[in-house]
Amino acid sequence: MIMTEQYDPYENAIAERINGTLKYECGLRNCIKNTNIAQEVTKQAVSIYNNLRIHFSLGLRKPAEVHLNPNIKYKSYRRNNVNLTELKI
Repeated sequence: MIMTEQYDPYENAIAERINGTLKYECGLRNCIKNTNIAQEVTKQAVSIYNNLRIHFSLGLRKPAEVHLNPNIKYKSYRRNNVNLTELKI
């Protein structure tokens, strides 16, 4: 699976930061031997990350809140303005 858009190492650092947060804050660093359980735990962790966890870079807001309100200003790590299609998982 490709984690970056343009093979930019800076983008990979952001993806790795998110992976680290999911591993250490949501308990995903433990070995889960059942694929179905691993998928469910990951789904719950991503939901927590997006809907319950506040982020300093978003002004102590949740990602879902910022995503739904285009008037909220937040720090962007993107080097250029690229219009991306929404990723469905």
